[in-house]
Amino acid sequence: MAAKKKDSEEFPNGNTEEQANSAFSNFEMKEHLLAFINSILEYFETLLLYAKKVATEKIVIGIQAYIFFRIALFFICLSVLFFLAAFFLFLQRQFGGDPLMAALGTGGLCLFISLLGVLALVRKLKA
Repeated sequence: MAAKKKDSEEFPNGNTEEQANSAFSNFEMKEHLLAFINSILEYFETLLLYAKKVATEKIVIGIQAYIFFRIALFFICLSVLFFLAAFFLFLQRQFGGDPLMAALGTGGLCLFISLLGVLALVRKLKA
């Protein structure tokens, strides 16, 4: 008799459907919440993949620019060297083949260009 009373107290006739509906509703809410969290995580994962792609492209472009910059500097240095050599030969011809005067004139030109660069740098730092 005590066992029958316990069974009837645990599961009343009217509450079993409500308990089943609320349990099913809780399950649906958890499922929607997990789907929402999953979509947020996929969104951030997509953002990270896009950022990685953009960063990789920028790094590749930066490396290419660095390589082209180095090549350009090489040719600029080579052209300056040839210009100075031509100026040296020009001065040597003007002074009748005297290499000392030609070297002094070429050195003076290099000093003048260097001083112009230092002056431009000082003006840039003051501004």
